[in-house]
Amino acid sequence: MTHRKLTIWLIAVLTGFVLMHYAIWILFTEDILSNRHEGGDLARVGYITGSKKFENTFVDLPKRHIDMSQYRGQKIDVMTIGDSFSAGGGFRRNSFYQDYIATINNFTVLNVGPYPTDDKFAFFQPLSTLAILCNSGYLDVIKPRYILVESVARYSIRRFAKTFDFARRDSLENVIAFYNGYHLPHYKAPDVFFFNNGNHKFVLNNILYRFSDHAFSNVIHIKKLNQPLFSVENSDSLIFLHEDLKYMKEVNRQSIMQLNDNLNTMAAILEKKGIKLLFMPIVDKYDLYSDFIVDNPYPKNSYFDELRKLPRKYTLIDTKKILSGRLKQGEKDIFFPDDSHWSWKASKYIFETVTFK
Repeated sequence: MTHRKLTIWLIAVLTGFVLMHYAIWILFTEDILSNRHEGGDLARVGYITGSKKFENTFVDLPKRHIDMSQYRGQKIDVMTIGDSFSAGGGFRRNSFYQDYIATINNFTVLNVGPYPTDDKFAFFQPLSTLAILCNSGYLDVIKPRYILVESVARYSIRRFAKTFDFARRDSLENVIAFYNGYHLPHYKAPDVFFFNNGNHKFVLNNILYRFSDHAFSNVIHIKKLNQPLFSVENSDSLIFLHEDLKYMKEVNRQSIMQLNDNLNTMAAILEKKGIKLLFMPIVDKYDLYSDFIVDNPYPKNSYFDELRKLPRKYTLIDTKKILSGRLKQGEKDIFFPDDSHWSWKASKYIFETVTFK
């Protein structure tokens, strides 16, 4: 082959390679990998098309919660402490469940981020945060009537079913300084150019998903539902994290009892300050939709069944019970089809049901 022909051949191959990337990007991956639309962490990580919920973030509720940067000594009805669900994870319409608490009850709701303790699991240790807020005197400054602790169910055994030092403390000065400088983290998909290795992964994953519901990776699962429960192209497909199955193995009577005992201890401590504790475990996406999966090969999650049996000094917000009732009515998009977070519908239905008393 002459030098000229070789050069033409290399240019043709390179041009074809670039055009292939551009075609895959325009037709498929731009929607799931770019940051021009909010949310979609499962679709992005799994390179899954047909389940993207195209909607940008907005708020249309008349009353909103406040965060620490907006606190100026107001009377606080409800203080919330939680993980990404409490930080507006999933984005899109009315992404903060706290805004529904504020609107429905005409409450002032303050969201407090996790304190930087040395025992965090998945960026958060709620009881240690609460112990420090309590023992430092910070709760005496805020004086909330209620404290709502939120955690995704899949992480709550690691977070709550362990031995705790309820005397953990820090100085009031340190706590105030931390929260005065605290800013809620904003999660955003990285900027991606059309020529990227995600295009290759998209092609590979779409081949592998034909042979394995998790593309042989144990990261993101896709299962078929027996009815359409999402308002997207793949309306009868459930996308969920493998972690929903992985951490389910830790759920048993003993671990749930330890979790419940720790929450009861915290509730008794807060009661002495005139504060009522509410616990809101977020039902895992797999757990909520598992009864609708066609030929489901995976076990049931007994988390809520075990927790309901136990005596409580705190108020349990049973997210599975509330949202399962809506699913049985055929309600779509309770969770986002493309994301591990729930939608505004879940927040609305839950806090139309929950009463603060």
